[in-house]
Amino acid sequence: MERRNLYSMKIPDRENRPPCQPSAAWPAPLPEYRLDKKLGWLKVCHIVTVIMFFLILAGLLFGICYLHQLQQEVEQVKQMIDVNPQTKAQKQIGAENVTKPKQGVKMAAHLTGKVSSNHSKRLMWESSLGHAFTDGILYKDGALIINETGKYFIYTKIYFRGMQCETVTLTQSVIQRNVNYQNDMSLMENTMLNYCSGTGPWAKNTFQAGIFHLSQGVQLFVSVSHPRMVSTNELMTFFGLYKL
Repeated sequence: MERRNLYSMKIPDRENRPPCQPSAAWPAPLPEYRLDKKLGWLKVCHIVTVIMFFLILAGLLFGICYLHQLQQEVEQVKQMIDVNPQTKAQKQIGAENVTKPKQGVKMAAHLTGKVSSNHSKRLMWESSLGHAFTDGILYKDGALIINETGKYFIYTKIYFRGMQCETVTLTQSVIQRNVNYQNDMSLMENTMLNYCSGTGPWAKNTFQAGIFHLSQGVQLFVSVSHPRMVSTNELMTFFGLYKL
């Protein structure tokens, strides 16, 4: 076997050696465009945050202005209520249309008989035709509504008639309705027995009158036991009042 002479091998010169390549383990520097992109996003987030802050501030200012305006409107309404105060009766159900009468108007009303298809015992009335009128008094659904507290003279006349005598009891009542009472209160009542005899036609008049102290908002109406027996002649059947 041929032996190699180690001393005869040529050792390369250090100066002629190739340069060392950098190791792949060292991280490469980040490109500049990535840094610019991150800085751009930070600027956008900052601008959005500032815009949101100003929007919230504007909303708060708008809310404060709206509340201030609403408070002024409430104060104006309170002043109007103080100038024209409403009584409790005006706030009651059924008395929402009550208005204070004009000065110099004599509060009075005269209602006359009227044909009604309603089978209720409460009588309906004519309030504007013929002898009927209302001055300073409101008429609604068969009732006169008082719009000023005071003393009133109330009267009513009912003319009952029939084609043949019937053994029934006839009643007539003037009723006051007020929310201060749990039930309707009768001011005047009239009951008739033995008002006819035989089998022929019959007729009977009833009249009621009185002076009463009435509060604003009170409703007055006439109730009868047999509405079908009541004549609608305006000279025979009527209901009215006037303030003393």
